[in-house]
Amino acid sequence: MLETPDYFNDFVKKNFLYKGPVLEWYTRIKLNLENNYNIFNELIPKKCTITDLGCGYGYLPLMLNLVSKDRKITGIDYDADKIEVAMHCAIKSDNVNFITGDITKVDMNYSDVFIMNDVLHYLPEKLQIDIVESCIKKLNDNGLIIIRDANKDMGNRHLGTRITELFSTNLGFNKAEFKLEFVSKSMIETIAQNHNYKLRIIDNTKRTSNLIYVLSLC
Repeated sequence: MLETPDYFNDFVKKNFLYKGPVLEWYTRIKLNLENNYNIFNELIPKKCTITDLGCGYGYLPLMLNLVSKDRKITGIDYDADKIEVAMHCAIKSDNVNFITGDITKVDMNYSDVFIMNDVLHYLPEKLQIDIVESCIKKLNDNGLIIIRDANKDMGNRHLGTRITELFSTNLGFNKAEFKLEFVSKSMIETIAQNHNYKLRIIDNTKRTSNLIYVLSLC
């Protein structure tokens, strides 16, 4: 199959041309670091409803929809400037919607998949737990909750992640209302156990402490 995230890399990058040289540079770096979001595409069904919490410029929703038009996706981010950019991408279809909102307060719709990609560590632990619990309440049968975040207990690997995140916030790409508070694996494990959810942990990077947590009932 040709229509993979790697195939659509150039489609996404070209939508962020002429929006400023810094954003163009950031887009190229981000897609490279994310390996074009291949892992998310592999985990997520080709036909489903998806809510991406903390979607930023919308790279992931746009990529997921390019691969499959049967994915209906809502991206939510409190940075109105990023949402404005995402809304005006030519590749955005009617099945992709972007909303400006605080993910700690927004009333989420039921979804087959909830994604929290590098967002929880911008919040205190209590709010991290509250958001994951809110997703569990709004998760459709046989759905998935996918969390990608740094595990603060991973020593030297976590140091690299902290430096990267501080670089992003200091340059203004990511706004931080609270002090960065990185996720602990034990917190995610406890939530899964409390709700009788199965938990799969994917460690697919050697350079950072980022782990992917996949929560499901089956």
